[in-house]
Amino acid sequence: MKKKFVHLFLLITLFTYTGCENAVETLLVGGQDVPYGKIGMSIFPDNIVTGSLPSQMADIKSLKVNYVRMDLPFDENYMASAFSARDFSRFDKYVSAANGAGLDIVVILAYVPNWLKGNPGWKSVYINNYVIPVVKRYKGVVKNWEVWNEPDSFTKGVLDGSPEDYFDLLKRASKAIRSIDPSATVVSAATTSIVLDGLGKWNWTQDLIDMGLSQWADVLNFHYYSELDPELSALGGNMVRNAGMRVWVTETGEKGQSNQESYFKTVMAYIDKSLNPER
Repeated sequence: MKKKFVHLFLLITLFTYTGCENAVETLLVGGQDVPYGKIGMSIFPDNIVTGSLPSQMADIKSLKVNYVRMDLPFDENYMASAFSARDFSRFDKYVSAANGAGLDIVVILAYVPNWLKGNPGWKSVYINNYVIPVVKRYKGVVKNWEVWNEPDSFTKGVLDGSPEDYFDLLKRASKAIRSIDPSATVVSAATTSIVLDGLGKWNWTQDLIDMGLSQWADVLNFHYYSELDPELSALGGNMVRNAGMRVWVTETGEKGQSNQESYFKTVMAYIDKSLNPER
């Protein structure tokens, strides 16, 4: 559910850099301090309407934001066909700009190019031609790898939307990532908004945990698009405690840039209290 929103990391996601100039170092909401150290931004590096990529990264850092989340997409620009050379030029630019600003980078490893769709062996191609080369290239600079995005919904014609199919992909990717960089952080993909479909997304996530998620991922990941939904505290707290994993919320927000400040002040502390995420 990556839209033109500002999100929290806890994550604050930006379609492009937008006005957080009035954000204060520590927000007090409901009597609870929410430290800026948990805040990051999801970015769309190709959008340079508000300035060059390095200048946007510098602006983000100036807001005392420490993390950025970005796609390094497996698409035709990276690999035009099954027999093409890999083109890292875009990725180099994105990673260099974020690293140069002193930002900790979370890379989303997704999705697949059109030429790979319909290939029953696509997971092997995804691992061997994309995950392994990308992780090797940016080892040490990128320390956090998120395997896919919202696999329950963003199936891209290759996944079947089930937790079982995603778990198989995650397991393969995790083995590859850890073989290259044992110190890397592997982040599981979140579903679309965890409260979107009654208990459906909760059950999907719990199934993933029950399959042994903690063996193959370091971080349990959530996306949350709602106000003060009681399901988050009623179900999320227990899920997090029972999973025994580090927790990140890599997307949240409300449609429309002008609505973000009130959403941020109201909802951020609620997420923090309900899930106690690391970021």
